[in-house]
Amino acid sequence: MSFVDPMQADKLLGVFRAVSGLKDAVVVVHSPVGCHWGINYIQRLSYRKTNSTVSALRERSVIFGGHEHLKKSIEIIFKNKKKDKYLIILSASVPSIIGDDIEGIISESSVSDVSYLVFDCGGYKGKMMEGYEEALEELFPWIEEKKKKDSSLLVNIIGIQRDIPMGEANIKEIKRMLSLFGIKINSIFPPERIKEIKDASKADLNIVFGYGKGLAEKMKEEFGIPYIFFEEYPYGISLCERFLKKVAQHFGISEKRTEKVLQREKRRILNALKPAHMYLHTLYDLPVAVSGDFAQVKGISNFLSKELGCMIKLVNVNACDDFSDLSEKVLFQASMHEFENAIYDVDLIFGSETEKTISKKMNIPLIQFSYPILSRIFLNDTPYLGFKGIPVLVEEIINHLQML
Repeated sequence: MSFVDPMQADKLLGVFRAVSGLKDAVVVVHSPVGCHWGINYIQRLSYRKTNSTVSALRERSVIFGGHEHLKKSIEIIFKNKKKDKYLIILSASVPSIIGDDIEGIISESSVSDVSYLVFDCGGYKGKMMEGYEEALEELFPWIEEKKKKDSSLLVNIIGIQRDIPMGEANIKEIKRMLSLFGIKINSIFPPERIKEIKDASKADLNIVFGYGKGLAEKMKEEFGIPYIFFEEYPYGISLCERFLKKVAQHFGISEKRTEKVLQREKRRILNALKPAHMYLHTLYDLPVAVSGDFAQVKGISNFLSKELGCMIKLVNVNACDDFSDLSEKVLFQASMHEFENAIYDVDLIFGSETEKTISKKMNIPLIQFSYPILSRIFLNDTPYLGFKGIPVLVEEIINHLQML
């Protein structure tokens, strides 16, 4: 009998990833005492500082309920907090099963004036990226109707993950690329400040990368903000061009100006790649396996196969869609055991910390580009996304292959 180790975590982690980075809101995981360890582990997985805690339920709470634990936790947290009280509660499996009335507990507490969101995150309620998607959408009630004070072009970026390798650098590159057309970023989801959420209605356009379409739909209905949806992250030249052309077209920017900007960016990137010319031919038909969430996997697979000429032998994704033109074989929400058994004649893996054991066992180089991360930190501004990310990725691939 083989042990099946799921590749994707449950809804709790997805919601946590989407909301825990809010610096001026408190996130409480309503769950058993063991999650003291668990919450620290989740924080370490994200390598981002979070403002979170746990209600620390005991065994008796399974019988008598966790009302008192959660009530005391909330009151202690907000004891000296006089204003701007924002609370997000993630109800884990135990309180979800026993049916704790979270809203009732909050109303009975001494801080009943708190602004709060409650997520039912029982492990049986869904998978990680489903929780991520839901959390983004449920931030909508905190958006306030506001008007811009000037004529600048403002966009919200929705669904871009901050807690992946080069996460913040990726955002900085998206910001840089948009600035080439005089477009500014108004808010980013997942947000870091409540103000970002409140001000989201000031944007002229929502740009959605993979996740957050539900939030964009609500903002379109309530505030009349249109949105453009990209099912993949912009890795490589073609996806960067597609991204910028769609946004420029929306704002009525001329094709001539758009093409001029894109040609300048492409020349710069091709010049940066010239020192690698003697290595690039070795990437043709290079057998590669890719594992991660759909938006990242779709984008990186497009870059590897269509621009570098790699052969995508295996793709493991957390959401189902068409990969027929990019990969020989596609796994959908497979276990680690299934993924390992499917890898054959592969020279490079694009994945996360999850694939590290397979990488070591099979002596296949691993480039971490997706969540989770444990063994790397990122202190510089080199992205994987966008035009600037192209030479970074090529450098990573060639250097990893040199290690063989």
